[in-house]
Amino acid sequence: MASSKLTLYRAEICPYAQRAAIALKESGADYNEVLIDLQNKPDWYTVKVNPEGKVPALDVNGTTVAESLVVIELVNDLFPEKNLLPKDPIKKAQARFVIEFFNNKIWTNVFKHAGGQLSKDDFIKESEAGFTRLNELLLEQSKTGPYFLGEQYSLADVAVSPFLARIFALTSLFGGEFQFKAIKDNERLAQFVHGVLSRPSFRESYAGDEAFIDILKNKFNYHL
Repeated sequence: MASSKLTLYRAEICPYAQRAAIALKESGADYNEVLIDLQNKPDWYTVKVNPEGKVPALDVNGTTVAESLVVIELVNDLFPEKNLLPKDPIKKAQARFVIEFFNNKIWTNVFKHAGGQLSKDDFIKESEAGFTRLNELLLEQSKTGPYFLGEQYSLADVAVSPFLARIFALTSLFGGEFQFKAIKDNERLAQFVHGVLSRPSFRESYAGDEAFIDILKNKFNYHL
């Protein structure tokens, strides 16, 4: 599919859109990128690109596909030689499972806390439980990292890393060089955190901690 014309529509501040940017960088694809201001979306975007008005959206030869997990799996299908999903059906299912697990058991706590539904202490407690279980899932795949599957980088890492970084952006506000105990005490989990967040494709597409902190403060009036 090297001859395909690809255009990615994304917003730099959006973790879902960052998933698509990371996948495309990992694929080595030649693609165009159009940045969308989510606070002032151009009219043409919903008319010509994505009627839902969300990012990311990936245009492939004039056909647009949206939703981040759909987009990154499409990238994998367009560039199968990059092996962003394992060929083994069980491993593939486990990679998909950990993405859902992270979203439902760890990431969801961020906005519950920012929105006042979880206290800081309860946020930490719920997150510690989620990270402890994540460590078990990592060990089920491989005793060593640095990625979910071990040495193989995959869509599991692509999908989780934007949200992992933003969790740490939030906890940077806790002071005292806060660190989750589950990460501090479990080498496999610590390897995973370092591995996915030091990956060049992640670093090149991340808007930075301050961008997410600004969202927390401006959208949720977040303060400790």
